[in-house]
Formats: sequence, C-alpha cells, structure tokens
Amino acid sequence: MTQIDLDETSVVADLYESLVVLDPENEITPQPSLVVHTYHPTHWSIVNKALDIVDTVTKGRAGQLQRFVSFAFLGGIASLVNLAIFSAVLSRTVPADYNVRWFLAFLLASEISIIVNFSLNDYFTFRHLPGHARSWSARCTRFHMTSISAILLTLLINFGLHYGLHIHPVLAQAIAILIVLFYNFTIHHLFTYRHVKTIVID
Repeated sequence: MTQIDLDETSVVADLYESLVVLDPENEITPQPSLVVHTYHPTHWSIVNKALDIVDTVTKGRAGQLQRFVSFAFLGGIASLVNLAIFSAVLSRTVPADYNVRWFLAFLLASEISIIVNFSLNDYFTFRHLPGHARSWSARCTRFHMTSISAILLTLLINFGLHYGLHIHPVLAQAIAILIVLFYNFTIHHLFTYRHVKTIVID
C-alpha cells in the first residue's frame, strides 16, 4: 500500500467518525451537573431535602441556618449545665456567706458552661469555618472573649429592661438571652472563627 493509499484511508476513517458523532441515533448521554451545597449534608435525607429547599429559597443561606440551629441547640445544653452547676454550688453551706456563695456559683457555672459550649460548638457547629484552622487555645480564647462580652451584654439588657422599662426580671432575662443568642452567633462568625490572615513575605 502506497503513502497516498494510507492518506486516503485516514481521511475516510476521520469522515466516518464524524458521521457517527452526527448520527441522531447515537444520543449523547448528558453528564449529571455538579450540585454545590452551602450546607454540610447530614445522615438524614429528609433534613438534607429541607436544607436543599432552604438553599433554593434563600439563595444559598442554608449553611448559616444549619449552623444557627446547631448553635442554639448546643447552647441550650450548655445553659442546662450552667443551671445545674449554679444550683449545686448555691445549695452548699460553704462558704457560709450567701453573697460569696452566689458569686462563686455564678463564676463556676459560667466558666464550666462556656467550656462545654465551646467544646460542642467547636466540633459540631463551626469546624467547617476557615477560622477553625487556628490552634485549639486560640479558638478557646476567642470563644471566651465573645462569651464574656455576651454575659456582660445580658446583664446590661436585663438591667435596662427591668429598671428602665419596669419589665418583670424573668421576662427581661428571657428577652436578653434571645437578643444575646443572635449577638453570640454573629460575633463567632466575625471574630472567633474568622478566616486566618496569611502574610505574604516578598
């Protein structure tokens, strides 16, 4: 077979491949599109479907809602721990002075509940955020700073509602806790788990 014959054979083969591609009977199976979620899928399909709907309706904010629900739920657990520690210490007879015992109960309950709150939310709620790349001690310190500021804010709101607007102290505390819940969640995003800045050295 001459070189000319080889060239003609190659051209015919290319033409045949083109006709096969253009043949309407040879349907091209479309590739499935890549689905990008703003949330992290759970083990429950019904929850994932609900988050898909939220993602569509809110245009990609299902991840924030998922974190908020997790933060509120785990914060509730930490609050129960706070109440248990506070009640246990306050019911003791030592120290004898009630005011000292109240203050000690408040400090212990606050610190232990902050540690519980941090441990749970650091693993379940915020572990996918960029700021989780910081060391454990750095994250814990930032979480403490936010939580302490939240405690002070709760005190101020309660004081203002009760003594300024004469709202019942329990209702004032409930309103303060609800407001501070959103404050805490926002500050943890903006400060505690904010992305780590990288320094480029020329």
